[in-house]
Amino acid sequence: MQHRIAIEDIVHRVWLSRDARGHSLHLGDAQWPVALEGGTLRFDGKAVPVAVAIDGDRVFVHLDGTAHELVYQNPIAFHAAEAGGPAEDAIRAPMPGSVIATPAVEGDEVAAGDTLIVIESMKLETAVKAPRDGTVEAVRFAVGQSFERDAVLVTLVPQEG
Repeated sequence: MQHRIAIEDIVHRVWLSRDARGHSLHLGDAQWPVALEGGTLRFDGKAVPVAVAIDGDRVFVHLDGTAHELVYQNPIAFHAAEAGGPAEDAIRAPMPGSVIATPAVEGDEVAAGDTLIVIESMKLETAVKAPRDGTVEAVRFAVGQSFERDAVLVTLVPQEG
């Protein structure tokens, strides 16, 4: 699965793949063989000491004498913000899957970051969160129902105030 990670305030598409030789790190269109063994990162044929600390969506990496902060970008919030405006009203599926919980129901007032629906894809549970404050207009799928990538899972309307 591809992720969006901000490094030095620049958002990158990042993912790992695996084949018979091991893992590869993909960053945009580039690819490098990688392995993490204890406190050593093998990256593109080089071995360098690495220390990692995680705080929520932030990962702090001390690599080869330099500290870096990586920030995970929630794919739903990222795409909604990228599209702007009414796109934030349609909360779309970041991947195909099925619904395993619907903590938000029609008429609920939600704040940015509240869990709207919980989905499962390839045995990975993902809590889909509200990108902004609003009122739940509709939850489009019930527990147990399947959906495709980019399906509208939940719609929001602005809160009146």
